[in-house]
Amino acid sequence: MLEFIIPLIGRFHPLIVHLPIGFILMALILMYYPNKDKIPFLTAIEIALLWSCITSVLACISGLLLYTSEGYAFSTVQNHLIMGLSTALICLLLFFQVKKYKSLNTPKIHINSALLLISLMSTGHLGGSLTHGEEYLIEVLPEPVQRVFGWSGYEEFDPIALDEDQWEDALFYEDVIQPIFNQNCRSCHNQKNSKGSLLLTSKETILKGGKNGSVISKTSWEEGQLYHRMTLPIDHEDHMPPKEKKQPLKEELELVKFWLASGAPFEKNLAMAGVKEEMVEPFFIKSEVSIYPKVEFPPVEIIQLSQIREKGFFIEPLNEGSSLLKVSCVNFPEFSEMDLEYLQEICQHIVFLDLSGTKVNDQVFELLTDFENLSILKLNNTQITGTGLELLQLCKHLNQLHLTESEVNLLNLKLLNEHPKLKKVFAYKTPAALENGQQQEFTFEVMFGNFKLPVLPTDSITYQ
Repeated sequence: MLEFIIPLIGRFHPLIVHLPIGFILMALILMYYPNKDKIPFLTAIEIALLWSCITSVLACISGLLLYTSEGYAFSTVQNHLIMGLSTALICLLLFFQVKKYKSLNTPKIHINSALLLISLMSTGHLGGSLTHGEEYLIEVLPEPVQRVFGWSGYEEFDPIALDEDQWEDALFYEDVIQPIFNQNCRSCHNQKNSKGSLLLTSKETILKGGKNGSVISKTSWEEGQLYHRMTLPIDHEDHMPPKEKKQPLKEELELVKFWLASGAPFEKNLAMAGVKEEMVEPFFIKSEVSIYPKVEFPPVEIIQLSQIREKGFFIEPLNEGSSLLKVSCVNFPEFSEMDLEYLQEICQHIVFLDLSGTKVNDQVFELLTDFENLSILKLNNTQITGTGLELLQLCKHLNQLHLTESEVNLLNLKLLNEHPKLKKVFAYKTPAALENGQQQEFTFEVMFGNFKLPVLPTDSITYQ
C-alpha cells in the first residue's frame, strides 16, 4: 500500500535541491559581504551553513531514492551523485571550521569556501545536464561563441536531396519527411534529449508519440499535435520548433502536411503518395557547372608571383588551394598591351583577367591568344574598337567578355559568333549598344544595357 512513498520522495528531489543552493549562496554572500567585521554576521553564517548541511543531506537522500526508483543507469548519474555528496561534505567541514575559529579570515576557510562554490556549480551543471541535456546552456549561445568554447553544435544531418530524373522513386518518409525532422526537430527529440518523452527518429517512435499521447491523429491530420504545433504563430509558447531554433522552410511544411493528409505513409514512394513535381522541385540536387576549365598545373612559385606583383598587378588564387589565378590591373592604369609580357610565363594559369581602365588597344587580341584557359576577360573603358576580336576564338574557354565603354560595334561582335564557349558579352555604352536591333543574330547573350523599368502608379505620387 505504501510502496509509492519512496518514488514520491524521490520525485521531490528537483524541489529539495534548491534549498541547499539557496542556503549555501546566502552563507557565502554573508561571508564576503563588505564591512562584515563591523556587523555581527557570524551567527547568521553559522545558521546558514547548518541548514546548508541539513538540506544537502536531504537532497542527496531524495536523489538516491529518485535514482533507485526511476531506473536510471548508474553511469548516467554517478558524476552528479559524487559531486552532490562532495558538496554536502565540504559544506559540513566549512560549518565546523567557522564554528571552531569564530573568524572568517583564516586561509582554510577561504580555500573551503572556494571549493564549496566550485562543487556547487559543478553539481548544478551536472544535474541540469541530466534533465535538460548536455547542451542546455550552450545551445542558446550564438554559433561563433559556441565555436570559441569548442562546441561543434548540433549533430548535422543531410537536407532533402532528390535526383531530378528519379525523384518519383524516393521514399516519402525516409527520403523526405525524416530529413525534415532531422534538420528541425531532432535536437529536442532524440535519444539523449527527448523533450515531452517524444522521439522523432523512427517510424516506431513517431507512432508511439510522447507523454501526451499520439502526435498523429488517426481521424484528422489537422488535429494531430505534430502539424498543429509546427504551424502555430512563432511567438506562441507551444510553437515547435522553439523560435530560437532553426525553423522548417515553407516548402518543408507543405510536404509534412501532404504526408499527414495522405495517411502518414512510411513505405510509399513519392509517386505512389501522389506528390507533384512542383512540391519537391526546390529539393532537386543542383549540379553547378563551373565556367572555369578543369585543369591543374603546378602552383606558381611565390617569388615569381611577388616579382609580377611588383610591376603593379593584383594577383590571387581562384580559390583556396587552386593553382589557377585571377589577375587585375586595377592598380596599374598605365598598363598597355606590351606589358602582357610580364604575364607570359604564367599565362596558362590565368583564368580571370581584368584590363579595364588601362591603355590597351586592339593589338592586345593577338597577344591574348596564348591565354588558352582564360574564362573571363574584362576590357571595360579601354581603346578597344573590336578589330581582331576574332582572335579570341583561340581562347577556347572564354565564357564572359566585358567591353563596356569601348568602341566595339555590332560587326565586330559578330566575329565571335563561332566561339565554342562564349556565353555572355557585356557591351554597355558602346556603338554596338546603339545598333542592338540585330541582337538575335548572336550565338551568345549580349547585354547592351539601357534597361527600362515599367512605370508604377506609385511613381507619380507626390509626397508633401
